[in-house]
Amino acid sequence: MDNMIKCKYSGICGSCKLLNHKYEETLAIKLNNVNNLLKKADINYKVKEIVASPDITAFRNKMIIGFKKLKGKIIAGFYEEGTHRIIDMDYCLMHTQTQNKVFKDFVEIVKRMHIDIYDEDRRTGVLRYLLIREGFKTNEIMVVIVTASDIFPARANLVKSLRELNPNITTIIQNINPRKTSIVLGDKIRVLYGKGYIYDYIGKIKFKLGPKSFFQVNPKQALNIYNEVKEIARLSGNEIVIDAYSGVSTISAFLASDAKEVIAIENNKEACLAAIQNLKDNDIKNVEIVNDDATLFLNNVAKYKEQYDLIVLDPPRTGTTKEFIKSVNRVNAKKVIYVSCGPDTLARDLKDFIELGYKIKSIKCFDMFCFSDHIETVVQMIKS
Repeated sequence: MDNMIKCKYSGICGSCKLLNHKYEETLAIKLNNVNNLLKKADINYKVKEIVASPDITAFRNKMIIGFKKLKGKIIAGFYEEGTHRIIDMDYCLMHTQTQNKVFKDFVEIVKRMHIDIYDEDRRTGVLRYLLIREGFKTNEIMVVIVTASDIFPARANLVKSLRELNPNITTIIQNINPRKTSIVLGDKIRVLYGKGYIYDYIGKIKFKLGPKSFFQVNPKQALNIYNEVKEIARLSGNEIVIDAYSGVSTISAFLASDAKEVIAIENNKEACLAAIQNLKDNDIKNVEIVNDDATLFLNNVAKYKEQYDLIVLDPPRTGTTKEFIKSVNRVNAKKVIYVSCGPDTLARDLKDFIELGYKIKSIKCFDMFCFSDHIETVVQMIKS
């Protein structure tokens, strides 16, 4: 791309810190950052390949908007990075035209209907957040209206007005979150229109998505990552694979057709239930879902001298732990694939793997969040 992308919110938003660079330059910056972190951790490996995102704008499939009332004016937009201040905005280049239109129309309806905005300090008012989720392959759209209480007298008229302007909306949900917290969604929901969920795909794998469902924000690039995991796993159909920090078992679903069995370990019960549904929807029968802590599970099976051909881990940005890495070594896994969204914690963890006799065979980076300073990395290790 020859020209830089312009955004009038880039100076205050903070999400796209590298927007003052050409896209190719951002890839070089990210790759350099990963290599510097590896060097700092005394890891003798230089990463040479970074996979560009298939789309560099309009790649996000989920939008979350906060609301505030300031001097009588309704403010709607993203939170300014590192603060609790909402940026008054009407579009985001990293989201699609469809999401931006629903957002803009929703705000205009809220203003016209004089819907009361929630005040965090006084704990009064109704409307807190708007969540929009779009199925890129199915074209299904979910709208989640987050309110501070169950009482929402305007909901029928709001739903009617929003659907008139956006007949492509598939389902509209009210989520009730009365807690004084920065967490967007509460536990209680009321379906106002449609089925209360949508579907989307990553590759050929189908996913049922509710308000709280985890799903990759950039599904096209997620497919590249999962295909990379599948390729470097080089399974023959006879292997037993561990998928640690498995979430809704996306990686398990991708590897299942090539493995004898995949054991997906996840300590979040909701994610496990969603994984069971996803596997059922895709007729995948050789994945076992285990609701447990991955370290405890591996330490337990190590007592019985269990061994595994491949362990895949995809931990949160905080990375994994020394205890987990030791447990991987105890079951004598021949190959480890580490999918990371935090290069600093990745470098720290790789050092621990190397000290236990694992050798880096390949590292490849993937740009999942364009123009941000985040990067995804896939590392293949073998036991030396």
